[in-house]
Amino acid sequence: MKGIINDRSVDFEQGQTLLDILANSGFTLDAPCGGRGVCGKCKVTASGNLSEMTEKEKALLTESEINSGIRLACFCRAEGEFALSTGNSFYQIQTTSDCEEYEIDPSEKVKEFAKENGKAIGIAIDIGTTTVVCVFYNLISGEKLFTTSAINAQKNFGGDVMSRIGFAIDNENGDETLQNAIIGQINGMIEKSGIDKKLIAKIAIGGNTTMQLTAARLSIKSLGAVPFEPLSYFGCAFRAKELGYSPENAEVYFMPCCGGFFGGDAVACMLPAGYDNGDGKTKYIADIGTNGELSLEVNGKIYGCSTAAGPAFEGACIRFGTGSIEGAINGVKANDDTPNGFEFRTIGDKEPTGICGSGLIDLVNVCLEKELIDETGHIDDDCPEFEDDCAIQLTDTIYLTQKDVREIQLAKSAICAGTIVLDGMIGSKETPEVFIAGGFGTAINLESAKGIGLLPKNYCDNAKAVGNAALAGTTMVLLSEKWRDKAEKIQEKVEILDLSTDPVFQDEYVENMIFDI
Repeated sequence: MKGIINDRSVDFEQGQTLLDILANSGFTLDAPCGGRGVCGKCKVTASGNLSEMTEKEKALLTESEINSGIRLACFCRAEGEFALSTGNSFYQIQTTSDCEEYEIDPSEKVKEFAKENGKAIGIAIDIGTTTVVCVFYNLISGEKLFTTSAINAQKNFGGDVMSRIGFAIDNENGDETLQNAIIGQINGMIEKSGIDKKLIAKIAIGGNTTMQLTAARLSIKSLGAVPFEPLSYFGCAFRAKELGYSPENAEVYFMPCCGGFFGGDAVACMLPAGYDNGDGKTKYIADIGTNGELSLEVNGKIYGCSTAAGPAFEGACIRFGTGSIEGAINGVKANDDTPNGFEFRTIGDKEPTGICGSGLIDLVNVCLEKELIDETGHIDDDCPEFEDDCAIQLTDTIYLTQKDVREIQLAKSAICAGTIVLDGMIGSKETPEVFIAGGFGTAINLESAKGIGLLPKNYCDNAKAVGNAALAGTTMVLLSEKWRDKAEKIQEKVEILDLSTDPVFQDEYVENMIFDI
């Protein structure tokens, strides 16, 4: 049967969900819960021969959305011809960092490839849970040739790593589906570059452990149960042809990982930050994305840990939350001259469609200052009602709910408590050099982060946003054998702290749920 998605004709089987049809047709949709029908994020505008709306689907939509023809793609099934629009939301993806000048040290193998083919091109790839960035370089001169980015095609199957691990476990071909999604997407991005695939000698991939496993065609099911051991810790190369990447002559190097939830992206961040360079400085990195990874170097030792804090800051479990798409509210200030007492900006200066992580942190901080939220996270009883509970109203259609505040408390407390555990390794009152990495880390207002207690106050005062440090580190490894060796040495040095069994973390996690006002 045939249907229409964004004016394009697609094939489908009767009774398929719109989410499955979108995935099979090459469209990426925000579906944080992986299609389990609990997040209410996979909204599309749809009409035609569709299944009736269930009470559960109605409960996840507002009345105005229902009246406007909005459906949830995981609930709605196509019974015949249909037309569907996913809207025109484009993510603001961080593709740069403070480190943009790289040391060029090609291997003898790369030099030989260039001699034989006239050129040797490499690709640095940062596979985030939410986004994917590919940057193409001349491996001999270091010239940047092309940059492209996109929403991770696996988002149809879950917004965070645990959702995707669950998808792999719960579906017979789950691993293969995730693998094909990311490898197919990267092949499409390579095609988009227009670069002759025969000239691509090397690909370097960095990402969290789950992302790297899927990109290497390895199962992620082992990450769903104790002891959460990955099938590979990487720091090794594969032949592109063996994995299904289109540049068949290339080798694909995967950044070394240190744990099931402390991946190659975390190691990559350490390279531009100067970890293990012998300068004796104490350094701390928070890479706060969908998966939060924290690390500390002190007295020549490196400690790492991970926290499941990202989904709230990516908007995945927030009622009107969204990623960094056009129209997302990404900054909020108090302004008593406006109807609801707030002034805000949106990405692309578009009409507000939701609120992303940086906007959430600003909003909660402003509400604490205005005493609309108390230290326990309770929203003032005089605030307007939304869905039978008090809420903070930003616009006619966008609210911050009580449940949202609780989700933010859980997320910020996890990051702060993890940082305090690492800080305990310093053994003095010294504050380290503090680097906040990733698109979210670059976008947040550090004063607002300090106000809600995302990090200890002295860390916020000393923090520097460094952009996409994971991509920078992966690029360093792509262009220089020296940095590849350094990444593998760092992998050997990192000691992973298990926060789930750490009594300090448990105490600090509870303590930091409270807002310090």
